[in-house]
Amino acid sequence: MNRGTFIKIIGAGAGSLLLSGIDLNAESLKYDLKQIKIYDNYVRGVNFRKRDFLLANLNVNDILQLCRESDNIYDQFAIKVMKGNKFLGYIPAFENITLAMLMDQGVKLEASVSKLNNITDSEKYLDNVFSVQVFAKLLVPYRHLETTDLQTKRADDAHDIYRQGNKIK
Repeated sequence: MNRGTFIKIIGAGAGSLLLSGIDLNAESLKYDLKQIKIYDNYVRGVNFRKRDFLLANLNVNDILQLCRESDNIYDQFAIKVMKGNKFLGYIPAFENITLAMLMDQGVKLEASVSKLNNITDSEKYLDNVFSVQVFAKLLVPYRHLETTDLQTKRADDAHDIYRQGNKIK
């Protein structure tokens, strides 16, 4: 038996033990995928791809693609920002590690243009021209969404599902 198969078997066994004490009625199995924003900042290196950027005709909320470039000689966590076949730039090197690790583990990230600055002179050095927002989907149980009152109350006034109303003295 190889190591990967062994880990899968152990994981399945541990998972069944952890879930054995949980009441798995139909109501508790209802989940929803909630889209959450995990990143929003300017794309770097646009000046070096000026032609593609100008041809892309970006607008706010345009869908973008994120492509890992793990063989990049300058940054092993490089993430290219694309619109179709137009290479627009990179997620900044000092902010891309977590996103790259998520992508490497198969997490599907969705991206779009969140801000677009007006360019008056295309001959000028292009920096901080547009920003990309990145979203991931989080699995959330319906029951929790229905019982929480954080959507209508301040956090201090909402029912605390973790402490069940007990105050710490």
